[in-house]
Amino acid sequence: MSRYTKLKSYKGIKKDNSNGRYLAVKYINKKEYSKKFDSLRDAINWRASFHPSLAPEVLENSLKDSNHIFSNKPQVKLNGEDLGYYFNDVWKMYKELYLPSLEKSSQEHRLAKESFLGPLMSHKMVEMTANLIDVHVAKQKNVASKINGRRHSFDDDLKVLKAILNWYRQNYDPLFMNPVLPRHKTAGIIKPNKRKNKKMKPEEVIAFFNQLELFWRDFAETQFYMAARVSEVAGMQVSSVDFFEKIITVSHVAVWDRVSKQFSYLKEFPKNGEERYVFMNERLADIMNRRIPNSKNGYVFHQSGDPLRYKQIQYQYNSALKRAGLFPEYSSTHIMRHSMGTITRRVTGSLDATQAVTGHKDIRMAQHYASLPSEANKHAVTEVQKFMFDLEENTKIADS
Repeated sequence: MSRYTKLKSYKGIKKDNSNGRYLAVKYINKKEYSKKFDSLRDAINWRASFHPSLAPEVLENSLKDSNHIFSNKPQVKLNGEDLGYYFNDVWKMYKELYLPSLEKSSQEHRLAKESFLGPLMSHKMVEMTANLIDVHVAKQKNVASKINGRRHSFDDDLKVLKAILNWYRQNYDPLFMNPVLPRHKTAGIIKPNKRKNKKMKPEEVIAFFNQLELFWRDFAETQFYMAARVSEVAGMQVSSVDFFEKIITVSHVAVWDRVSKQFSYLKEFPKNGEERYVFMNERLADIMNRRIPNSKNGYVFHQSGDPLRYKQIQYQYNSALKRAGLFPEYSSTHIMRHSMGTITRRVTGSLDATQAVTGHKDIRMAQHYASLPSEANKHAVTEVQKFMFDLEENTKIADS
């Protein structure tokens, strides 16, 4: 008599006639894998879930969840192939295998979303459907609405969740469909986000400059003529300034802590990952000649040798805007970049010149491989300086 009896209703499972246990057998890439179980239920679930690439704890979680095979609950359409992973497993793998490849501030940004992701951790990946995200967003929105905080939406949280799920799909289960949809972004809106005006008129820019002490005026004008992000000016190194070629290279960026806004570290590439080059007009040259002899630790702008804190800059900008009568219509630190772009378009009448000044990656093809500022950048920066100088002189005459 044969030791094993094949169970016709359950492929790959045999019953051991000597002890009543069940032998589950599975072939993957022509290699045989097998394991014995005391219950038929566990044997069936092992065949459905086992894969040699799965960590033992992941497989164990799957076996614990075997009751759903025999339940009388209506079948819900699952998402992708059931590899036994829970979202918690994927989150751990994502943090261990992928996050270290990202820039430090990006790592911190994604780790900060753990509280939003928390309620999803106990769900299997095959349960991650659009309907589940509907319920999750609704619950998160309800909690946030009661707190009555500064949050406007869950857009950023959903972007991170979508990125994690895309990573899982690309690396583990190509049959998995990302369940984060545009409707979830709409559902996650808590209150309208009022758009602040960041595009100052030329005379308003001059009024703002005139309310700043010399150090901070130099900082603000540098940001303006470079159409730079405030972090790019705060992180500017002496080595980035080339007086011979009349170039400032935008490469180093100050990174501030997301909560305290204290200086965290110096990043060696800007937001889009590529250096860009700004023509140093006469005004920028004057500022650099004044600041570089007083530089410390490589920083053009600093406070007693220490990198600038974000709240320092924000306070100086907002205080000057208040004194100029421009607050609260304008506030914070991004106004210089927006204003330079708008005024460049007005002075030159050229969208190309505006694109060359702001250096947006998708609209400056001519500069993509350039080692020097484009002619459009040189022309724009020079023309705006002349325009602003003439306007300020005329204002002084009118006030005298």
